[in-house]
Amino acid sequence: MSRRTTVTLLLVFVAMLVAACGNNDTKLKVTGIEPEKGDVEGGTYVRIKGNRFIADGARNAKVYFGSREGTVVRFASDSELIVEAPGGKPNETVDVLIIFEPGGELKIAKGFTFVEKNGATPSVDDLNIKKAK
Repeated sequence: MSRRTTVTLLLVFVAMLVAACGNNDTKLKVTGIEPEKGDVEGGTYVRIKGNRFIADGARNAKVYFGSREGTVVRFASDSELIVEAPGGKPNETVDVLIIFEPGGELKIAKGFTFVEKNGATPSVDDLNIKKAK
């Protein structure tokens, strides 16, 4: 085998390896949301994960939790958007709709549930080791 053929085969192999390992998904999509639950009073910071959020250039976004609009904090990367959730009704599960401008809409069906603050969480007084029992 000639040196030229060996180099060509090596380049083809490297190109195939890069294609197999690289992120070739060019479609705008959502892959997850965390947390999936937040305070009924609002203020929960939510990470929406996905693909190609800003790859095509600068974008703006609006995010709706049911019919209520959240506050977009920032695009953390091409695959992560941080949003402050609005308030909602206790135990209400809603769709999360992300509208990219320009770019389209994505929906996470039943993606977020509003919950009341858990009164059973530890308080500062619970950490007082000198507290009389």
